[in-house]
Amino acid sequence: MVILRTAAVGLLVLGVAAPAVAAPTPTPTVTPTPTPRPTKPVKPKKPTKALERVRVTISPGEGRMGVGQLITATFSAPVRFKAKAEAAMQVSGDNLPPGSWAWMNSTTAIYRPKDFWPGKTRISVDLALRKVPLNSDAKTKWIGGKTTTRTVNLRTNRSFIAKIDGNTHQMRVFRNDKLVKVFGVSLGKPGFATRSGVKIITGEKYRWTRMTSDQLGLTNEYYDLQVPYAVRITPSGEFVHGAPWAASRIGVWNGSHGCTNLNIGPAKWFFNHVKPGDVTVTTNTGRRMETWNGTPGSYWNYSWKQWKAMSALN
Repeated sequence: MVILRTAAVGLLVLGVAAPAVAAPTPTPTVTPTPTPRPTKPVKPKKPTKALERVRVTISPGEGRMGVGQLITATFSAPVRFKAKAEAAMQVSGDNLPPGSWAWMNSTTAIYRPKDFWPGKTRISVDLALRKVPLNSDAKTKWIGGKTTTRTVNLRTNRSFIAKIDGNTHQMRVFRNDKLVKVFGVSLGKPGFATRSGVKIITGEKYRWTRMTSDQLGLTNEYYDLQVPYAVRITPSGEFVHGAPWAASRIGVWNGSHGCTNLNIGPAKWFFNHVKPGDVTVTTNTGRRMETWNGTPGSYWNYSWKQWKAMSALN
């Protein structure tokens, strides 16, 4: 007889072997599948724009200028963001009258004070245009270049203003606001009236120059003259010049073809003393000076309200 003892139940079994008990099968652990997070759509990158650097030229450049000269900023590429450009161009100095930039076109801005500059005055044009956005399209961005942040220093000459009156037939010359000369003049006759308004000395001067009726396209009268001491004041053909053939009417009545006629002595004095940017102001002729007739003189013939309206900041 076989006696068996089982560990599992602690019993004695006589004559029969107890069957083996299998170990319990472990329950498999189930790992939950994580829910995938939604993916954000990838935005396509904007194409990088090409950078173009813009230059700016200030005229007149460093140095002296007349009290009627205006300051011109010329850009090397069209400016669309004019207000940004204008805000980065400051004009300053002692005792300056109020002033404003005005845009003539997409590349040219001109600074004009309300009144003529004071004589013998320092003026600074402070530019801070570097990296300032000036224009943009789908492919290109234009910004101020490295040299567009700088200071341009100017200084006015003595004040020189010639006031010409078509009624009194006189030119009265003021230097530094003091009357220094009174000359007789003869202005344009009917049909050829001299323009009333501000005209600025351009620097174009001739000791002698030829003036003919053909230059004016005249067919009903003829002249061919050698003209002394001629100083141009408009691109359309007005000069201040000597007129020895007109001595009998100078200071008495108007008989020119639009020029301001002087006797030889006064014409020579005027010729020798005027500088570019000096001022002539003509009144009482019945014909207005045009705003297109030459720079910088013509721009003085905008009213101050009209001029400020051409600023991008206004």
